[in-house]
Amino acid sequence: MSEPAITPGERVAQDKVLGLFPGMAAAAPGMGLPLVSSAAANATIAAFASLTGLDVAHLVCRAGEGELFAERAWEVAVVACEAAAAEAYAEQGGVLEGVLGFSIGAYAALHAAGAVTIDQIVTMIDIVLEASRRLPARYGMAAVTGVATEEVEAACAPGKAEVAATVVPGQLLVAGERRSVEALVRALAPRALRVQALAVPWPLHTSLMAPVAASLEAARYRVGELRPLRRRVYSALHGRAIGSPDEVWALVTQHLWRPQRLDAAILSARADGFRRCVELGPGSTVGRAVRRIAQREISVTSFPGAARGAGTREPAPC
Repeated sequence: MSEPAITPGERVAQDKVLGLFPGMAAAAPGMGLPLVSSAAANATIAAFASLTGLDVAHLVCRAGEGELFAERAWEVAVVACEAAAAEAYAEQGGVLEGVLGFSIGAYAALHAAGAVTIDQIVTMIDIVLEASRRLPARYGMAAVTGVATEEVEAACAPGKAEVAATVVPGQLLVAGERRSVEALVRALAPRALRVQALAVPWPLHTSLMAPVAASLEAARYRVGELRPLRRRVYSALHGRAIGSPDEVWALVTQHLWRPQRLDAAILSARADGFRRCVELGPGSTVGRAVRRIAQREISVTSFPGAARGAGTREPAPC
């Protein structure tokens, strides 16, 4: 992989657009319906279907929660919908100067940046799921709003329940063994503005996922070589723009078990000059975070802009 055409940290013109790609919790039944008229989106959905054996068009357009949130279907549907939205955006003349993906949205962001193919995305999803099934416990995740990071960290039990992500200052995600997360939530609830359980089945972005990341690292030969970046990539793992081959592969693997700093990545994009963002695919988690952190400095639009929202699976606005 060669270095990107734009050096990380180089300022961009203020009319340039940053593409935002949310995580699994943004999924919602019918999230793909606004894309059905796009030939580019349909081709992307068909490619995911061919490689997975899943009826991805049904999953993103017509499936109810029972089907959509089934293991593997959920992961594939989210990334496919986001990748399809990016293709439809380009089909309509939209141009992305940079991308930022949160959690599994990093796969769609790297696809939009030209670093990974759909085949590679599906391979990585399957490797991660194969390894995740071997984890020994039942897991949970929750969003905690209104408690200082230091207080949440002090209440956590390393290896049991840990801080998984900082979405914005004052809103954290915690994940780990289900009983430990439930106990953590009970302890924090009296001090929190809001505590919300998220229906995410794995302890993503905590040390409990380290064996899964190791399995992906060991299976790198199955993934193959990543391609040169065509766009600037902001990493919620690094909290900034990345460019080297090692950093891109670290985003693919280490985001599984290391905490995410979405807030830092947004601040880095603002410092680099981005003043326009478009959130691609379902949900609005990342766009809301941008609005909260950057306030009026960065405008955020949604594409395709309908059939959005995910009930109790997406953290509420801060």
